Amino acid sequence: MEKLFGVDFGTGGCKAMVIDLDGNICASAFEEYPSQHLKPGWSEQEPAMWLDAFVKTVRSCGEQMKDGFGGVLALAVTASTHNAVLLDKDSRVIRPCIMWNDQRSGDQCRRLNENYGDDIFRIGMQMPTPTWTLPQLMWLKEHEPENYAKIDRLMFTKDYIRSYITGDFCTDVVDAQGSLLFDARKNCWSPEICRMIDLPLAVLPDVRRSKEVVGRVRAEIAALTGLPEGLPVIAGCSDTAAEDFSAGAVTAGQIVVKLATAGNVNLITDKAVPHEKSFTYPYSVEGKWYTVTATNSCASAYRWMRDALYPAEKELCEREGRDVYLLMDEQAAGAELGARGLIFHPYLLGERCPYFNPNARGDFFGVSMVHNKGHFARALLEGVAFSLYDCLQVLKDFTDKMEDIVVIGGGAKSPLWSQIVCDVFGLEVKQPANAESSFGGALLAGVGVGAFANELEAAGRCIRMKRTYKPDPGNHAKYDQLFAIYKEVAQTMPPVWEKLAQIAND
Repeated sequence: MEKLFGVDFGTGGCKAMVIDLDGNICASAFEEYPSQHLKPGWSEQEPAMWLDAFVKTVRSCGEQMKDGFGGVLALAVTASTHNAVLLDKDSRVIRPCIMWNDQRSGDQCRRLNENYGDDIFRIGMQMPTPTWTLPQLMWLKEHEPENYAKIDRLMFTKDYIRSYITGDFCTDVVDAQGSLLFDARKNCWSPEICRMIDLPLAVLPDVRRSKEVVGRVRAEIAALTGLPEGLPVIAGCSDTAAEDFSAGAVTAGQIVVKLATAGNVNLITDKAVPHEKSFTYPYSVEGKWYTVTATNSCASAYRWMRDALYPAEKELCEREGRDVYLLMDEQAAGAELGARGLIFHPYLLGERCPYFNPNARGDFFGVSMVHNKGHFARALLEGVAFSLYDCLQVLKDFTDKMEDIVVIGGGAKSPLWSQIVCDVFGLEVKQPANAESSFGGALLAGVGVGAFANELEAAGRCIRMKRTYKPDPGNHAKYDQLFAIYKEVAQTMPPVWEKLAQIAND
């Protein structure tokens, strides 16, 4: 049986998946890894963890299949974008990787916008925020000049792992665009932007198409993992581009809501449509683009609540083989809509759309003696949904047709959370059967080696919807009232956020 293999590196862990050419899952594995938060708003990871997670998940997948990796046609590696892995002349990692959700470069963004904002937007199609590689590198140049001087090669998460597998040195158009160092209209690195931070073009990788075969599994990796030596490996793409593809988003006008570490509301388009409150990328489906609106803390906020408020329940559930998130959902479901007037703003790592403020901070507003943990859990789920609804308002600048919406990501596994999103939006929402980046990467690998004629054939053959959520008009009306209060509170908070940031960073 012919199969395809996708391995995705999300912010919280590595997910590997083997599928057949009809989209059936043959094997899957997950390995969690942590982020380091050394200061408020900081987020880093050790790249060595990714390599270890790759080996473990690949081995696990091989052990789950009777014939091991026999019949596997190609491999794709996908990952969160923006994350620069910096290597010295001896190919050693210089420092931990500053992650996409790190907010330390707020001052650098301010100066980039003041001095070069129009030029950066013209070339890179985005306004600088701490998410992008450009201001992260500027921070490094100013605060760790000895490390900046050592940079011999710059890679991104998926490319660092793929290079470990194949020995290549390249990236794809999606990750290149995610750096804010790239001129997507000319399809090349921008000398003008790189000069702003004195970054030599020579340290940047070649740029390839996402579905293009760029290397093959080396003998050493084959021996270590069980993968076939010489297995074709495609360039891959961002986790978001792969996930949107896995959700069946292949035509303009389709919207994907992602409940993952961060939350996204993404719109597929036929051309680039730069906007100051969104992000614009070439898509994994060749010839298409996607517009991203995003909130920094989504499922990561629920994970924070698990660790902060449910440690005893987590330990008990682990001993009993249960999922503590199901318990949290049960308690949240037991609380009434609106959590008895408790509102949560999920700005735990600053915020992107629509505020673009690295100093934004989360809060529970309206706490009283009537509230218990179930109310807090429900308020968190509703608050993230409100933040995503905020993102949806920005997309109305691009389209007035909002009918084809799918919900994906780890948070979408919660029927309660998916229904809350549906009711807040007031729109029908579908859930795909296997919407994961590793699944989308595997499909893209199939396109790359000719197992499918194109992306449309791959999607039509392998992607199925498993559930449709329909909005309750009464619930939507109540949520609209709460959303107005949510917005009113958030819009008064920027001066307070600045004061809190000064105290926290002293």
